[in-house]
Amino acid sequence: MSEEARGITLNAREKYKCEIVVAVAGQPNVGKSTLFNTITGEISHVGNWPGVTVSTKIGTKDFRGHKICFVDLPGTYGISATSLEEIIAREYIVSGEPDVILILVDSTAPERTLYLPIQILELTRGNVIIALTKADLAHSYGIHINVEKLQDMLGVPIISISAIKGQGIRELLNKIIEMAKKKEIIQPLKIQYGGLEPFISEVESLIKKCKSIKNYNSRWIAVRLIEGDARLEDILKRECGDEILTKIKEIRESIKSTTGLDPSEIIAIKRFEFVDNVTKKTIVRVKRERTSRLEAFAEYLQKPVIGPILSLMLLFGIFMIIFSLNTGFPLNIVFRELGYSEIADLIEEYSISSMMEMLFGYLADLVRNSLSGVFPDWFVSLLADGIIAGVGAILTFFPLILMVFLFSSMLEDSGFAPRIAAGFHNLFAKFGFSGRAIYPMLVSIGCNVPGVMVSRAAIEDEERLEIIISTPFIPCQARLIVIIAFITAFFSSPFIQAAIMISLYLLGILLFLVSGLMIRLFIFRKKEPPEFLLELPPIHPPNAKVVWWNSWENSKHFLKKAGSIIFLLSIVSWFLLNFGPSGMVSDISESYGAYLGRILAVFFEPFGIPEENAWKIGFAVFFGFIAKEGLIEAIVMLQGGNLDISEALVALGISPLQAYVLLVFFTLYVPCLATVAAMYQESRSVKLVILGVIYMILIAYFLSLSLYLFGVLIFH
Repeated sequence: MSEEARGITLNAREKYKCEIVVAVAGQPNVGKSTLFNTITGEISHVGNWPGVTVSTKIGTKDFRGHKICFVDLPGTYGISATSLEEIIAREYIVSGEPDVILILVDSTAPERTLYLPIQILELTRGNVIIALTKADLAHSYGIHINVEKLQDMLGVPIISISAIKGQGIRELLNKIIEMAKKKEIIQPLKIQYGGLEPFISEVESLIKKCKSIKNYNSRWIAVRLIEGDARLEDILKRECGDEILTKIKEIRESIKSTTGLDPSEIIAIKRFEFVDNVTKKTIVRVKRERTSRLEAFAEYLQKPVIGPILSLMLLFGIFMIIFSLNTGFPLNIVFRELGYSEIADLIEEYSISSMMEMLFGYLADLVRNSLSGVFPDWFVSLLADGIIAGVGAILTFFPLILMVFLFSSMLEDSGFAPRIAAGFHNLFAKFGFSGRAIYPMLVSIGCNVPGVMVSRAAIEDEERLEIIISTPFIPCQARLIVIIAFITAFFSSPFIQAAIMISLYLLGILLFLVSGLMIRLFIFRKKEPPEFLLELPPIHPPNAKVVWWNSWENSKHFLKKAGSIIFLLSIVSWFLLNFGPSGMVSDISESYGAYLGRILAVFFEPFGIPEENAWKIGFAVFFGFIAKEGLIEAIVMLQGGNLDISEALVALGISPLQAYVLLVFFTLYVPCLATVAAMYQESRSVKLVILGVIYMILIAYFLSLSLYLFGVLIFH
């Protein structure tokens, strides 16, 4: 094969000792130079492509122990080889030298700049990544792109970036390394060309006889030859002779006489129709209209004093609606304190989570009653108490997560979210966070699972990991149940009860803030807070379609990833609670879980807890890891199940001081199994999750023990 047929090469790997070579393609003015300079820092090498006067730039980047070469291809509107720049771009792509082809699309003009990647994807998509540039400007232009849907339709990874603000750059580099290592073979994009399909198949069968041009996929060559690609015609003639080319030209003329149109026109129309179909399904443009009342309210959010107060009121109002619908909290407490216990009971009974718990409880009873006596007891229990309970746990969390993302998306799309974040930035910056950390912190008061998931609001990777590790310290609604049970049982004064509850929430919030700062200073070794480069887009009513896109795409990952972890761990937990050394047990105190509780009992001896009850607390700690409210249930079960909650707690034989320090430990150690699953889903790091869990347990243990020893010193 001739040098021309093999494609233009630069030998970048050998010249610059690069482990990974990336070809960067894009139309003029899509932000290619900005991205190139942002990643490489400066242009490392400038020269000409082999044999031509067109210049080239090659930059290098060291990332995660890999040296990556970025080859800046000439800016082109296509790869039809109608110009020298297009020839260079196309020949280099098929040369085999690039490990990854990075194609840039302008987020502010996606319909126009998608044409080039569509052409390249018809040629190859096995090692292609698409980067949506200028992502920071798209929202202010009223442009919303459903990245996940676009990714599904094109079949390649797509990442939103802003080279100027550094947004998405780390994610892009990670994806480049991942793609370079995979070297996955993916079939090129196949656009249906209607009436031309029989002719394409005929040409494809002809060129398959000519094995000298196997660098290109046969369908793409067939389409290009029907379009009249002079470059390919020359290669075909030189490598395979005149006979095949003559037949192809006859086919092209046949198409002209049959349709009355040049084949290239038909193909271009079909390609644009494909782009149009893709953009209609993945892009929404919101017309900007003045909304004076919303804009007036947005202006107040930006004022130094009243802004944060109004923001807190708005966010608390939103989250109160979300959690009241899902769990009844905090409306149930409000009505009960006002003396309307019947209303509080109705709110609790008909909340979404309560009804789902009833549904899965009914299903578990149905399975238990239907299969008992037919199948072994262990199998019936596995289905009823393990699998149905595991699926129920996943689905019970899902409405809450979906609603959190619905309201978050509404705030983001309307333009209010950036203004709220800006109002809190100065305070949070003192603790190593940006103003965006206000969302996960407040969401976590209701539930830590969506709180961890909302860490996606952070632009900087380090801040996101700070949020993932620190957020679980915030006392959630499930831990509130434990707090209320303990303070009701051990403290009679309403003043002391309120003081203890407030102290636990303040302690959790303080640990959230301080942990973020410590992680930033000592783990990431950064003294400066996260950058808060934030454009304030125009205020407008949220678009329902965009809100649903964002909410569903964010929420469904919980079902796919965190859900599978919760499901598996639920079965493990079922085994530990239902089996012991002698096999399946009817008495929970003989289970492996109880044995684990006895092992954990040694850690509670320094708290002065009677030996006969220390193991029960150890077991409750283990049970509380599955679901924090289960901690109270475990204590009641171990006391025989015939006492009410307050009586069961008092039967532990602990003092008010011991009750308080245990509450500190229960509030701060690992929230629940679902939170751990969410931490893994968001970080994708087993090591980080294990370290995070150990960190939470150590902080909870040593802080509660220190408080106990201090209390003993003061009161005795």
